[in-house]
Amino acid sequence: TNINKESATKKALVGICRKFEDMAETVENAGQSGYQLTSSGLSDMVKDGQKGFLEAYGGVEGLASALGSNSSKGLERIDENSLAERREQFGKNYVEPPPLRSYWSLILEGLEDITIRALLVCATGVLLLVPAEKPDHRATTSIEGIAIFCTVAFVLNLQAGIEYTKAKEFRRQQLELEGDAKFKIIRGGETMETSPTEIVVGDVVRIAVGDIIPADGVLLEGTDIKIDESALTGEPILVAKNIQEPFVLSGTSVMTGSGKLLIVAVGLNSVQGRILAAVRGTEGGGSEENDPGTETNENTRLTTNIEQEEEEENKAEVNAKEVEKSNAGSNLQEKLNDTAMAIGKIGLYVATLAFLLMLGVFLGQPKKNLNLPPVEIANSIISFFLVAVTILVVAVPEGLPLAVVLSLAITMGRLMKDNNRVKHIFACETMGSATTICSDKTGTLTQNRMTIMRCLVGNSANGGTENNITEIKHDLKDVAVQLQEICSPQMLELFIQSAILNSAPTTKVSWDETTKNWKYVGNATECALLKLCTQLGAEEPDILRAQFQDADTKLDWGVKVFPFSSQRKKMSWIIQLKDGGYRLFSKGAPSGILDYTTGILSSDGKSVKPIDIDACQSAIERFQHAAMRTLALAYRDFAEMPTNWDEPLPGQESVSVETQIFAAETELTLLAIVGIEDPLRPTVTRAISQCATAGVDVRMCTGDALATAVAISAQCGILRPSDMVPSNDPQKPKQPKPFFAMEGAEFDERVHVIDTEESKVMRRCFDYDTGKIGEMLRHPFKRDADGEKIINQAAFDDIWPKLRVLARCQPEDKLTLVRGLRRSKLFEDKDTCTQLEKRHNIHIFPDYQVVAVTGDGTNDAPALKAANVGFAMGLVGTDIAKQACDIILLDDNFASTVAAVKWGRNVYESISKFCQFQLTVNIAALCAALIGALLFGRSPLAATQMLWVNVIMDSLASIALASEPPTEALLERSPYGKQRRIITRTMW
Repeated sequence: TNINKESATKKALVGICRKFEDMAETVENAGQSGYQLTSSGLSDMVKDGQKGFLEAYGGVEGLASALGSNSSKGLERIDENSLAERREQFGKNYVEPPPLRSYWSLILEGLEDITIRALLVCATGVLLLVPAEKPDHRATTSIEGIAIFCTVAFVLNLQAGIEYTKAKEFRRQQLELEGDAKFKIIRGGETMETSPTEIVVGDVVRIAVGDIIPADGVLLEGTDIKIDESALTGEPILVAKNIQEPFVLSGTSVMTGSGKLLIVAVGLNSVQGRILAAVRGTEGGGSEENDPGTETNENTRLTTNIEQEEEEENKAEVNAKEVEKSNAGSNLQEKLNDTAMAIGKIGLYVATLAFLLMLGVFLGQPKKNLNLPPVEIANSIISFFLVAVTILVVAVPEGLPLAVVLSLAITMGRLMKDNNRVKHIFACETMGSATTICSDKTGTLTQNRMTIMRCLVGNSANGGTENNITEIKHDLKDVAVQLQEICSPQMLELFIQSAILNSAPTTKVSWDETTKNWKYVGNATECALLKLCTQLGAEEPDILRAQFQDADTKLDWGVKVFPFSSQRKKMSWIIQLKDGGYRLFSKGAPSGILDYTTGILSSDGKSVKPIDIDACQSAIERFQHAAMRTLALAYRDFAEMPTNWDEPLPGQESVSVETQIFAAETELTLLAIVGIEDPLRPTVTRAISQCATAGVDVRMCTGDALATAVAISAQCGILRPSDMVPSNDPQKPKQPKPFFAMEGAEFDERVHVIDTEESKVMRRCFDYDTGKIGEMLRHPFKRDADGEKIINQAAFDDIWPKLRVLARCQPEDKLTLVRGLRRSKLFEDKDTCTQLEKRHNIHIFPDYQVVAVTGDGTNDAPALKAANVGFAMGLVGTDIAKQACDIILLDDNFASTVAAVKWGRNVYESISKFCQFQLTVNIAALCAALIGALLFGRSPLAATQMLWVNVIMDSLASIALASEPPTEALLERSPYGKQRRIITRTMW
């Protein structure tokens, strides 16, 4: 018996050894083909969609096996040591947040302000000279020095307190969100629930509707899984995931279906982690040091033997980055520092001159003054010095820092009421200098809510146009109101049934009284139909569906469903009527419906009229040119149940079910064709017009198709009529002029330097000859020492003045646009600026561009961080976007940025007014002191008197001018450039 047991054990061990040998051989072969089972290799597989990687390991199951996992049992080794080894090898699923700055460090940062330092020096000087005063004057004389110290302490603590409190609040909210998330994973054959931070590479995660993917993975199995990748790509269309398209990115959302996901990249190695690393300026892939060849590549990249041409290009790139960094600070802060320095120098010169004049007059009367006792002579000289120091103190505007902080603090409070939550205090005034806003489309310019904007229905039975159709447009009245006016109750009831009974049970629409917005759950297109039904007065969908439940089927309602597929481009649902008959509702792409339609129902619901297919096609084209998604609704009645609902059309018997058209879906009667649009926010058009008046250019950066982006930008005013090429055919839409709208791939190709010395690689490319975009074999882009693409600034400057729409925009495209704008010195080329204004009515701001970026998705984060001011959406914005931004738009409304511009300019105006007021009094006091010293050898105002005037004037003026509200006139002037001084010639 023992021998038999030993033999069985040996056989089992041999089987396990052979299994590991086969696995090792697979891994070795895959490694030789260039696909390394490392953190960077797995990360690149998902990021670049490398299906060859999966094939090299024998498919998804083979990859899971190579990672010590499988679809049914998950990770086989789940002890703490094994999990720790995985985290060491592939990284942990956690990105360390940047440490909070200490309160003391914020105080020290405030002490770097030149004005603050000058005030501290003056206050110290005043207090050191207090002993030289007469005993009964010492207490009064010390007031100014103490007052200055108190003012500085108040300003520093106010500013540091605001920054520290906000940082703590944002960190608290972030930790709460991370702690609430839970995921179901399979380990050792058991399903358990854990937090995202505990997930490791090789884990099998169960995903379902509503889940936000915690790490990059490959789909093992799933049913009808559709992912919303708009947070990363900006594209609102749902992406189906299956065995053919298995790669699932972190940060995306599961909208339909369920399944199992094999985790292959976590933390800084995931797509979302890489973006977060770029935002925080850290290096991704902490386990990269374990990858073979990394050290060699690093040494190669740092080789000092570089050709002269590359050195020059790198130097140019470094210079460009220096220009970008020089524009990174607060414009107002820089100007205040310059102003304070200039005032300090003038005050020092005047104080020195006054001291010398008083000393000269004193020494010019030797018989009168030099015969005095030595103590009186010393006291006289000390009094002269005290007056000189007082002049210097009066000259330095100690109320200026208080005015700045008060103005910014008040502005932050007012902006909160205008739905702008400010994270960084100096972003308030920086926005007042903005010259360009690069805006995302979905959720920023649009409402991120699919809405039916046009509808095509039949005419009444007794009249109408020759083609028997009526087109309804969302102009002065809503589509729902016009349908109620045109259509009979019978027609509307049929329309409502077609929409509600032919939609997924998970699709729901409701009105949120808190946000005053429609709340969508499920498919956005179906939500648009249900919303229209609600506006038409339909009862709750669940109530209507319950009326058509059939006990003989497992369906929630109805007797038969023909599911939607991308090949069929339609879906149908069959219900049993109360009279015993049956009715089929069908909806889908117009091409999939009209081909099987025999007529169109009249708007009074009494008759079926012949349908004019050409007229319908023309209307559909108009809808599409207006950036709308089109959907057709039709129905068919059956007197009795057919023998077989699943009978296909003749000739389609051998066609797969996913593409099959069934006989029941023919001989349809058209109900309506709707045009569905993600509408513009009501205030966007006016906001963009205000930006144009204020000298702020708005550019759209979106993941949508070019035609859609052009149509929407033309609607909201980003593309002006003069930016379009006239069309000879009135039926065809106008196209933008060259460079006014382009796709990200073309932009990428035109503005970056190509490295022709390197071997060709497969990459996203724009073909100049054919105008096509796709994956092609081309030379790579040249990169600098930091691994970033080198921008051809000359080529960039040829494009950006005209560019208004950037479609199919990837995150790095938006980042390139922001960086290129901030580096541009095109304003120095006066001839080019003149030509642009003559030919295209484009005015180039005569200074560096101050760039603001709005966005809501993870893909917007790098650009939000790189911009002068980054705006993130508060309602639909991702956590990464909120971390990267400077201001959060609480209502997700682009129009709120106009309020930020207005208040930012008001800060600048308030500080300018304060400077003008204070310098007027200061100059008068200085002149009086100087003239008195010159003519009489003493100041007409005593040091104590000047100090009292200075203290009262500074404090009251700071409060009064800092709290002054903005006016609409602020939006009727150009931005304040970096070269414009606080004290202008007009103010003098």
